[in-house]
Amino acid sequence: MLKSAEDVRAFLLSPTDTLAGALRSVRKAGCGLGVVVGVDDRVLGSVTDSGIRRAALSGKAIDAPVGEVMSEAAPWVSSGTTDEDTFELLHSHRLRAVPVVDDGRLVDIRSLTTVPPECPPPIAVIMVGGRGQRLRPLTDKVPKPLLRVGSKSILERLIAVVASAGVREVFLAVNYKAEVFEQRLGTGEQLGVTLHYIREEQALGTAGALSLLPRRSEGPILVLNGDILTTLDFAGLLDYHWQHRAAATVAGVEHVSHIPYGVLRTVEHHLLSMEEKPVRRDLCSAGIYVLDPQVLRFLTPNEPTDMPDLLADVLAEGQPVQVFPILEEWYDIGGTTEFERVLVNFATGEED
Repeated sequence: MLKSAEDVRAFLLSPTDTLAGALRSVRKAGCGLGVVVGVDDRVLGSVTDSGIRRAALSGKAIDAPVGEVMSEAAPWVSSGTTDEDTFELLHSHRLRAVPVVDDGRLVDIRSLTTVPPECPPPIAVIMVGGRGQRLRPLTDKVPKPLLRVGSKSILERLIAVVASAGVREVFLAVNYKAEVFEQRLGTGEQLGVTLHYIREEQALGTAGALSLLPRRSEGPILVLNGDILTTLDFAGLLDYHWQHRAAATVAGVEHVSHIPYGVLRTVEHHLLSMEEKPVRRDLCSAGIYVLDPQVLRFLTPNEPTDMPDLLADVLAEGQPVQVFPILEEWYDIGGTTEFERVLVNFATGEED
């Protein structure tokens, strides 16, 4: 049920490390946890993947020092703490790992070997039914998610990253050229998952196909658009959803737009100020969601529904919807410009 770290040095951070560097270290070490130490390796605090992303949401720059966002009062145990008490602490705080500290120094990391009982294994639903009009004529013969980027298709890369997060069952919502997906991917055995195919007889929008799932899932449902590529740590996303007790979690990506004019700020006909060619930053939906299974009750079978409408129903009932900022690479392969950029990045080795 609990295991110890093989090498605690992998979890150590300096208070001057940037949030971006800390996020990479936390992901590499596993467990979503980093321990910040100072002089003589004495523990100053700890930071989690979720904590870094919450700091980014609050406006903290990704190059800010981790010492500014670490928690000095985060839970920890000593080497004499029993497994039962450690598990109870992890359970009560909804954590996957906790530092073991003796005499002010990190001596171990205790982490869960399996998902907690209240967090059953997730499934994934990938929406791949669109026609990919903006990529014609490429998509006249091959559905957009099956276009190759480097050695693999877009969809194969998506399946690989969700499989690395512990997802073993993947449902593909198919419509346009549905038979091509089955011919190319089969049962999914070669991809390390079990593939199921949900056939849309009509276009059901970005959420409607969820109403056709053959059985009710017990675990969280990871929903993805089939035309994106990302280096996002999906295990971190699922942990974030679980830790925040969310009914739904929306992954967001920052979009920067440059307004080429002077923007006027007014009250009625009075000018308050004018800002020359400002830069606007917006957090936009990344086409990645985690849903609690009970959210599906808002859907009517075979009725077209878009994700914003489903989320509006969840919010109207007063249920918690969380936002998870993507701080990793993310590409939306909508048209030829984006597709060409992705092809260049993978061809030059900028992305794996």
